[in-house]
Amino acid sequence: DNRKRFSALFSSSSNDNNKDDEYDVVVIGSGLGGLSCGSMLATAGKKVLVLESHYELGGCAHEYMVDLKGRTIPSSSLTEKDDVFRFEVGPSLYSGLSPDNSPNPLKHVFQMIEEEPEWITYDKWGAYLPEAPEGYELSIGAENFLKILDRYGGPTARQDWEDLASDLRPLAKKIMGLPSSVVRNDIGLVATLALRYPIPFLRVIGDVKRITAPFDLDEYK
Repeated sequence: DNRKRFSALFSSSSNDNNKDDEYDVVVIGSGLGGLSCGSMLATAGKKVLVLESHYELGGCAHEYMVDLKGRTIPSSSLTEKDDVFRFEVGPSLYSGLSPDNSPNPLKHVFQMIEEEPEWITYDKWGAYLPEAPEGYELSIGAENFLKILDRYGGPTARQDWEDLASDLRPLAKKIMGLPSSVVRNDIGLVATLALRYPIPFLRVIGDVKRITAPFDLDEYK
């Protein structure tokens, strides 16, 4: 069982009884990278220890709680009776986690360890921007996004977006054929990409300069 081979500890005196345990791998830091690394190693049969100096696990994926008196309440001390506000450290919305076929590398990690949470999809989104200080909320979808551009982006916003999207769509379609979790910067790229995904790999190679080139906004003005 993966969970029996995976431990995550805070750096506190309460964990001194674990100091004599032996592990195959010790991961320093329990952010997305550390937890992904640790969980995949545990899936491969390694006994893993993840160490974290913060009072919450998760790095940019964690949340923290503040009570009505403004005091931070660690999750380890939280009870059902506590009335708290919850704040997220990182992004509130993640893209590409609910579909089975996704370019999101975090989705690949969940698939490889064969453990996934319940994904909650959203049908509305909103934002407060300098151009829209009063904020807005609308249903997701391309047409509704274009309405926002028309309302707040000025007379050329829709065409500017279409010009940019027309360049990005074919590149995005090619990249979607390659799992980002198998991309690497050494000769092993041949084994992980070229041999396993030959057709998508060849499609991307033809546009590699455009894909990796710095983005120049002046091209779309």
